[in-house]
Amino acid sequence: MMENNQRTERIMKSLDGLQKAVAPDFFYTRLTGKMQREIVPEKKPFLILRPAFITAALSLVFIINIFSLAQLNKQPKQVNQPATIESFATVYNMNTESVY
Repeated sequence: MMENNQRTERIMKSLDGLQKAVAPDFFYTRLTGKMQREIVPEKKPFLILRPAFITAALSLVFIINIFSLAQLNKQPKQVNQPATIESFATVYNMNTESVY
């Protein structure tokens, strides 16, 4: 019991020298400045979502479409003939020739 009292007295004496903690000058100002710098700036949209990229991509698709239509119009027009066995055989090189 005597040891507990001595121990308690030692602890109480160690607390006698404590003083209130004081922050350095301009601490709050520096702290708020650091916090404001750490705030993540607004994220910029991805490259795909930028208006310049969208305009370029749509222009490219438009040019490809125009080129495709021009090539389609250059192809000779085929006359629709009724499909016969002879025309099918000619297209697929299946002409019947007798080996006899």
